[in-house]
Amino acid sequence: IIVGILATLALPMLVKTLEKAKLGEAASNLNLIRTGQKIYFLEYSTFWYTAASSDGGIDSLNIENPNSQTNRYFDYTIQSGDVSNFTARAQRKDTAPSPYKTYYYDITKSGNITSNGPLTP
Repeated sequence: IIVGILATLALPMLVKTLEKAKLGEAASNLNLIRTGQKIYFLEYSTFWYTAASSDGGIDSLNIENPNSQTNRYFDYTIQSGDVSNFTARAQRKDTAPSPYKTYYYDITKSGNITSNGPLTP
């Protein structure tokens, strides 16, 4: 009984720790997308964005699309882009436990990663 109580108390902390570790994937891939956007900007004087894109708009950046990895924890999209800035998003997949599946992480030209959740990379 005591072991069960201790396990019940420790499980939420374990899940939070595992989720925080998975943020490394998001931070790494968002920075990869940022690098691709900077290269695209140097060639075309604008940041890449298209609203209707099945690949998240990433294949046009001449980088390895992180969405092509089958065992990833996030889906990646470019949310906006113009001549002055862009926003790329890592959205936690639906397979994540609640409430983590509602969290997303954004990166802009400046390289700052923001989130709608309590965890930060």
